[in-house]
Amino acid sequence: MVGASALAFAPLAGCAWFESPPPVIGYLEPISGDSPTNAMKLAAFRQGLAERGFTEGDNVAIEYRYANGEVDKLPDLAKDLVDINVAVLVVSTPNAARAAKALTTTIPIVFGQAADAVEGGEVTNLDHPEANLTGVANFNDLGPQRLRLVSAMVPPEARIAYIGDPSLASFERNLRQTQEEADRLKRRLAVFKAGRDPELELAFGRINMGNSGIGGICVGPVRGAYSKPGRLVNLAARHPKPTVYFDRAFVDAGGLMSYGPSFKEIYRLVGVYTGRILGGEQPGDLPVLQPNSFELVVNAKTAAAQDITVPPQILAEANEIIR
Repeated sequence: MVGASALAFAPLAGCAWFESPPPVIGYLEPISGDSPTNAMKLAAFRQGLAERGFTEGDNVAIEYRYANGEVDKLPDLAKDLVDINVAVLVVSTPNAARAAKALTTTIPIVFGQAADAVEGGEVTNLDHPEANLTGVANFNDLGPQRLRLVSAMVPPEARIAYIGDPSLASFERNLRQTQEEADRLKRRLAVFKAGRDPELELAFGRINMGNSGIGGICVGPVRGAYSKPGRLVNLAARHPKPTVYFDRAFVDAGGLMSYGPSFKEIYRLVGVYTGRILGGEQPGDLPVLQPNSFELVVNAKTAAAQDITVPPQILAEANEIIR
């Protein structure tokens, strides 16, 4: 009987204990999955996860959904991830955050590029966000810095175009700050309010008119442009002028320069927050972070192709030069 009891409680040969499957992260991105920008963001995100003890394919899985620039697909892609009940939903742009927020109040959502998290409606308070949302705000009150970069590359008599999306809550603030800097530099600013593709087409058409007197372009935040940065870059390339964008995705797509928050730092922090939530913390207890690392990126290949001279002092200040 003793022998029989021992056999009864011994594990069967060839069998293993059942283990719970690893948690699944849903990753929702408006841009293409094979873009250089996405590759860089993912590397930083995985680094942040690793800092909290999570490694993809080991103790966490990731389900990816890419809209490939078609932002109208975001709600359906977000629903795919909600339907499989992911443990955390990671989103980048404000429109992706809003698509996810509309679908769930229970799955934690971590966003990475909400320029105006309160004004845009993602959360009601940065220090104490809503129950299931938190992340990193993509601070974009950087118009004066971008204007100074353009100003250093165009003749004193030339006007500088400012393109901004009036549908964004931050538009008036960004425009006011940029105009104040233009006044300080004694530069003439030509303002173009544009957010949708037809408006952007019209704006660049007017900028490129022979009698516009515009020598350079400062591109502020534009709601739909990030999803397909190549569209905006191609418009600017028709009649090349020194152009500074609000996001490095445009430089990766062939634009001349960008100045903005560091993508690597933003998505490392997104990974850290995701790991903390997987570890049991609640998103409502994690304040929305503000980036404190900014980067100037210059595309030297574009400068050479468009016969634009980038001043040595700008090259010396650049955090990255694409050659």
